[in-house]
Amino acid sequence: MATAPMRSYEAQERRIVLVSGPPGAGKTTLAVPLAARLGWPLIGKDDIKEALVDALGGPTGELAWSRRAGGAAMEVLWRLARRCPEVVLEANFRYQSEVERTRLHQLHAAIVEVHCVCPADELMRRFTERARTAHAAHPLHTLSPGLIAECDRPVGAGPVLEVDTSRPVDLPGLLARLAALGMRDRQGCAQR
Repeated sequence: MATAPMRSYEAQERRIVLVSGPPGAGKTTLAVPLAARLGWPLIGKDDIKEALVDALGGPTGELAWSRRAGGAAMEVLWRLARRCPEVVLEANFRYQSEVERTRLHQLHAAIVEVHCVCPADELMRRFTERARTAHAAHPLHTLSPGLIAECDRPVGAGPVLEVDTSRPVDLPGLLARLAALGMRDRQGCAQR
């Protein structure tokens, strides 16, 4: 399986922080304050998917419909990302997906990936708890080891900063690490 080569992250003008990891890893919990501190927009797949399901309706609780809405949400994510000079993208990016690697490459951006890691038992506990109040766009109530495995490794589209989200994240420390890789706000600061 050939993969599209990624461009050098130092040579690009557009900057992307990719927040990746399996379901329940705390991606959104981390991405929201991270984007706020960088002063960059945040595009999250689940936000788009939920808005699409709200607007279009569809069979509640049907997995096939949920997956179609998820695919559409990813298409919107890629389209919006192309218009942002800096952006935080948050989703369950699949490290083996040639389509996702190609889409990242087509953004012609410097990419740093913040990969969220968490023990499988904690992922499953969080997922089950969240499922009790989940939006209709998310019909699954349990997390399988196979679903975890799809996203448990970085995409590798640029430098990877692994973050253990089973405990509180040192956001200032993460921002400093991102700044060292060129990911800072337009004034050159990593924090606000």
